[in-house]
Parts: sequence; C-alpha cells; structure tokens
Amino acid sequence: MKLSKNAKISIIIIAVLVVIFSISLTLFLLSNRENRNLYLQEKIKITAFGEKLGEYTLGELLEVSPAQEFEAVYKPNNMKPVKKTYTGIYLKDLVVGLDVDINRINHIKFAAGDGLQKIYGIQDVLEESNVYIAYLVNGKPFNTGILSFAYNKPEEDGGPFVVIRAKDKVSQNRVKLLVEIIIE
Repeated sequence: MKLSKNAKISIIIIAVLVVIFSISLTLFLLSNRENRNLYLQEKIKITAFGEKLGEYTLGELLEVSPAQEFEAVYKPNNMKPVKKTYTGIYLKDLVVGLDVDINRINHIKFAAGDGLQKIYGIQDVLEESNVYIAYLVNGKPFNTGILSFAYNKPEEDGGPFVVIRAKDKVSQNRVKLLVEIIIE
C-alpha cells in the first residue's frame, strides 16, 4: 500500500511531536525531582528571603505552630458550595514561630509537587483566620494525589497538605500537593 504525500507528512509531523513531548516530559520530571521527593516524604521545604529554613514534617510543623480547626467553603465546578471543617496550621503563626520578620514579607509563594505555583499577597496572610496549611478535612486526611472526580468522594484530594484561604467563597485558590513555601 502506497501512502500519499499528505499521509507521509502527517506521520512525520506526529513522530516529531511525540519526540518533542517525550523530551519535554523527561526534562520536566528531572527538574521537578526535588518537589516529587518532598511530596513522597510528606515534607514541606520553607525558605525565607533566599535562605532555606528547613524541610519539615507535619510533626515538626506542629511543634512550631499548633493545629487549629477552621471552616472553609469547598466548591468544585458545577456543584453547590459545601462548608467543611478543616484542621491545619495557621500560616501567620507558623511564619512568626519560625522567627521570620513578618514586616519584611511582600508575598508568599506556594509550590506543589506537580509543579504548580501560586502566590498569595501578604495582606491575605495577615488577614485574621485566613490562610492555613490543612492536613485534615472533616477529621480525615486528604486523599493523596489528584483524583479524577474527587468531588464525588467524601474526602478531598490533593493531600497530604493543602493551602486553603478560609475566607474564599470558592475553592479555586487552593494549592494542593504542597511541598514548598517561599517567603519573599
């Protein structure tokens, strides 16, 4: 069977795209190796103004700032909002407990194990009872990883650590799979 010129060109283009995708994926996985390792070890790396403060387990974080319960809205797409009770570490107390000068902070960047990054302004962090590093939802741990159709399950996905702005009306500003906090 003889292929037409257009079919040959299409096959070549697809082959080139597959090679480019494979190389890109490999480079991303290599560059994100540290974040994946932190995620697997259930640790959060914290840096302040370019200085590494450490890599902390949940137990170590709780020694710096005790757990608190708080309520927040969970609202996946196309569903009604649900108020849930979370347990987590109040970020402002954690930052102060780590002896970081809160007056020098402009913003805090959160990095996830999958490479996602989100920045919260200092006004969000300073707002009373607002930003938490959650590890329990309704008394149960978050499901690890990102699950398809997780909104249909009683527990939420994205654990073990999820950054939650408790005063958000929707849950789109959360950072799931948290592995790093960068204070700048």
